[in-house]
Amino acid sequence: MTFLNRAVAIGLTVAVTGSLSLAVTDAAQAQRQQQGVNGYNVWEVRFNGGLFRETGRGHWTEYDADGRVKFTFRETGRDDWSVYLNDPSRNVQLQIDIHRNWIRLGDNGGPKRDFYPIASAYRNEGRMRTPAPTPRAMTDGRNVRQVFFEHGSFQQTGPGRWTEYEEQGRAVFEFSETGRDQWSVYLDDRSRNVQLQLDLHRNWISYGVNGGSKNDLYPIESTSRQPSASSSPPRLQRPAPRPQPRPAPRQAGNVRNVNAGPIWSREDAKIKCPVVAASHGGQWTGEWRTTVQGKMSVCEIRF
Repeated sequence: MTFLNRAVAIGLTVAVTGSLSLAVTDAAQAQRQQQGVNGYNVWEVRFNGGLFRETGRGHWTEYDADGRVKFTFRETGRDDWSVYLNDPSRNVQLQIDIHRNWIRLGDNGGPKRDFYPIASAYRNEGRMRTPAPTPRAMTDGRNVRQVFFEHGSFQQTGPGRWTEYEEQGRAVFEFSETGRDQWSVYLDDRSRNVQLQLDLHRNWISYGVNGGSKNDLYPIESTSRQPSASSSPPRLQRPAPRPQPRPAPRQAGNVRNVNAGPIWSREDAKIKCPVVAASHGGQWTGEWRTTVQGKMSVCEIRF
């Protein structure tokens, strides 16, 4: 082999080796950036069809699969596992939920539903700070023991165990606690394959089945927290309700409409309405209708 040919061969080898080295370095960096991602350090999330990226302090941009800008958002908050975004021009709100790997969508400040599953998420290595501890007097996902909604409550009844009660105090369903973060408790009812999220940041109870997407079901009215070790345990009592007109007594065969949160389809009604009926001690008639588009529907319940 001539000196020139040898030099060309060596040059090609170096070029190929260098390219491989760069590719390996880029892959290693991308893998490292996907580790340890949380709500405080995430700066990019990708889904099938596009991505969301932090493009400035407090500003996020949604891009399509071809890299074109679709929408811009203002960041309104972060917690352990989520970033909260708002597009004032369309009155659209998003939650980038790193814990459950879902991008959630809502509008007009109303309930959110799972919209895009997150395929991958990347952290900003310059933002690895640990959040300040939550004040001891504040009820959050770490210390909450009771959550109340309009027609009942969820109460922690043992280590890793929760019970749903209807408004007369009767136990309706049992749940296993599967996790907590700064603002949420995650529950699972294996007998029905139903999953709940008690979201104290947004004050919503979200509902899903079969490990799939969740929809907001009940707004949270009030909460009660775990007492500190230095204080005597208080009795867990529901806070005094706001004065309301006394409802007419229920009668056998009585049928009335009960709020059920947003219902998106007939199939969604088949999931939510039986749960609402059971929590009120009645039976779903099979009828439902939307009263506030995208925010509230009612199920027809027979008592």
